[in-house]
Amino acid sequence: MKNAAVPEPFPYQDFQQALSALKTALVRAPAYALVLGESGSGKTTLLRTVAAQLDRRRFHILYLSHGQPSPSGFVRLLAETFHLPLRRTRAETSRLLVQTLRNLPTRLLLSIDEAQPLADDTLHEIRLLAEADLDGAPLFSVVLSGLPELKERLLAPHLFPLWRRMRPRVCLTGLRREELVPFLVHRLGKDGAARFEPTALDVLFEQTRGLPALIYDGAEDCLKAHPKGLIAASNVADALDRDAVA
Repeated sequence: MKNAAVPEPFPYQDFQQALSALKTALVRAPAYALVLGESGSGKTTLLRTVAAQLDRRRFHILYLSHGQPSPSGFVRLLAETFHLPLRRTRAETSRLLVQTLRNLPTRLLLSIDEAQPLADDTLHEIRLLAEADLDGAPLFSVVLSGLPELKERLLAPHLFPLWRRMRPRVCLTGLRREELVPFLVHRLGKDGAARFEPTALDVLFEQTRGLPALIYDGAEDCLKAHPKGLIAASNVADALDRDAVA
C-alpha cells in the first residue's frame, strides 16, 4: 500500500469479523489461527491491529514476515528473542526454550505474515515446540497469515495435524460494494471520494475485486493524474492498467 500513514484501518465487515474472532481466541487461551486472503486484502493490517489491541502486559508478540527460516533457524530466532545462549544442538536449545516459555510472565504470540513460503519442516517444528509441554496447553499462540494456497499446503497429510488445530480460520475477501464509498471517504476524505463518477466507482470495484489496497492505490493514482474535475470510468480503467503493467 502506498500510504501507510492511516491512523485506523477501515472497519469493513470481513476485517471486523476476523479481528473479533482472532482476539477472542487468543485472549481465551493459547491458540493456533489461520488468516488467508489475496494480496491487498488486509492481512498484514489485521495482524498489526490484533497486536496493537492485545494487552502487552499479558502478551509478548513476535512478528515475522518475508522470512524462510529452517527449523534450526527458527529455534535460533526464538532463543535470540529471549536472550538465551545457543546450545550445541537444536534439541538442547529447544529444551532451554521450553523451560523459558513455561515460566514466561506473559503469553508468547508468534505472528507469521506471508507464511506460504515456509518450509514444511519449519511448520512442523513450530507445532512440536508449541506442544512440547505434553501435559498442558500449547506453550505459545501461533497465527499464520498467507495467500489462499497456504490452505492447500496445510491440508497435505504431513501438515494436517497443524491444520486441524487451527481455530479460528478466517479469510479476508475484501470490501462489499456498499462499503466502497465509505472506504474512499475514510482514505481520501469526502472531497476526494466525491470526485468519482458512479460508473467510475463500478469500474474501480470490479477491477480491483474489492481488495482494499488495490482500491486505494488505483483511486490515489486517478486523483494524482486528474487533479481537477470528475473522474470517469475510463480514467479509472487507465490508472488500473498502468498499475498492472508497473
